[in-house]
Amino acid sequence: MHLTKKNFFISFLFVYFLVGAYFSLNTGLSFDEWVEQRNWEYNVALVKHILFDHELDPSFIDYGPKYYGIGFQIISQPIQILLSNAILNFQNIDSYASHILAKHLVVFSFYFVSGIFLYLIILKIVNNQFFGIFSTILYLLYPYLLGHGLFNPKDIPFLSIWVICTYISINIFTKLTQDSYLKYKDVILISFLSAFLLSIRVAGVLIFIQYLITFLIFLNSEKLSISSFLKSTYKKILFFILLTLIFTYFLYPVFWKNPFLLFEAINYMSKYPNDVCTLTLGKCMFSKNLSPTYVPIWLLVKLPVVVLIGLTLLPFTEKKIFVDKTKNITFGTLLITSFFIIFILIFSKVNLYDEIRQILFLVPIIFILGIVSLYIFSKKIFYFLSCITLFIFLVENVKIYPYQYTWFNTPSRILDLSKNFELDYWGISSRDLANKITKLNKQKTKKPCILVNPPWQIKSFLNTEHYSCFGLWGDIESDFQRPFFAVQNMRNLKKGKSYKCNSVYESKFNFLFSKEDIVTGRLLKCT
Repeated sequence: MHLTKKNFFISFLFVYFLVGAYFSLNTGLSFDEWVEQRNWEYNVALVKHILFDHELDPSFIDYGPKYYGIGFQIISQPIQILLSNAILNFQNIDSYASHILAKHLVVFSFYFVSGIFLYLIILKIVNNQFFGIFSTILYLLYPYLLGHGLFNPKDIPFLSIWVICTYISINIFTKLTQDSYLKYKDVILISFLSAFLLSIRVAGVLIFIQYLITFLIFLNSEKLSISSFLKSTYKKILFFILLTLIFTYFLYPVFWKNPFLLFEAINYMSKYPNDVCTLTLGKCMFSKNLSPTYVPIWLLVKLPVVVLIGLTLLPFTEKKIFVDKTKNITFGTLLITSFFIIFILIFSKVNLYDEIRQILFLVPIIFILGIVSLYIFSKKIFYFLSCITLFIFLVENVKIYPYQYTWFNTPSRILDLSKNFELDYWGISSRDLANKITKLNKQKTKKPCILVNPPWQIKSFLNTEHYSCFGLWGDIESDFQRPFFAVQNMRNLKKGKSYKCNSVYESKFNFLFSKEDIVTGRLLKCT
């Protein structure tokens, strides 16, 4: 029986990875992906400038988004170089798009790995292999996270490494409860992973809050004082701090000339200069002055119902969960970390936008809390609700592809989602709209112009020789050369149709149990 479960799980993972990889390579390009590529180019130019005295490109001298390391890029870029030509041969796209799409595969791989470590964390709380397998499948098919896992080069790698760091750190302290010796190889591993997390986004400093929480729970479980523990381990703790700083330094070229820029980076990222409007319950909530309700609202509409029910039952189940040292450390870490970090984010006025993607790393933690709580409360209720949820996930992952990242839970669909929330804010519909332009422009002697923000999202999927020029959406109300196509997507969908323009195509999808069509992009012909 044990072997059957294991074989089934391995088979599922194999098929899941192949299908997910295919999905990732055939989705559109998101708005921020050119920024991610630009960050890599900046870091490469900076390394050449520092090490080989190459002249720095003038466009990089006052480069704004420079506080990103190269950890994820060191892995992704070689794979992108190896795969981009193969993708180019099989898809009608340009070389830039093939390079970016190759990164999608790396991003999806990171999400896939996060599922493996989520499974290992769950087993530390509930020692039931079937529950662990079932919960992991539910997680991997969760449309909201899977949608991001198909392309999001910022938040998914961060989420994945956070989950790995969580497992490794918990594992270190649970081994210590069994009088195991703290090994230097464990210290080196957690140091490198922590630095790697920081190199993706400086918000990785929050992981040290989680480590502290795990440490304090461990001391409480063992009835140890801080001083007595430090007496035997202070050398390794100092080694951990020093090694983490060294790894971080090497993964952040921007710090090579001035390591103290780390503090500037933390301040810059927490107080991000752009004031972005995120449509939330019909209101435009600006990132520089967020309402305390912003995060709770988005969690309520993005978390699966089965997780939300489990979270509401936590007061009734926590005593049944905290029954031994391993469970205390594991579940206690997840519980306190998630609530504490959310509390900090709400009341410290951190700049958040694009729903909750900047705190996506907390969603797997909250996911575990919810499903474990519901399982402990009632196994029958858990499996009944989870089977329904799993069916919905399977259907919707096909039905709404490639817009899974816009997913909302079923109760929230009683609202008019288009009028109340951000949807395709990253412009994934660009690929579909580009394909439609190609069909509409077949065998035309006159080469039209195209207005779109940003142009590269559309150009990458077109034969540019068939178009006379590309402009920005803002030119639609000007005396720009007509006729032309105008691509209305992302936040431009909030604007009405401009004069002398007719809608010729809409990219849209429909959620289950919802009559409302979700329009993700609109193609206008302006005469």
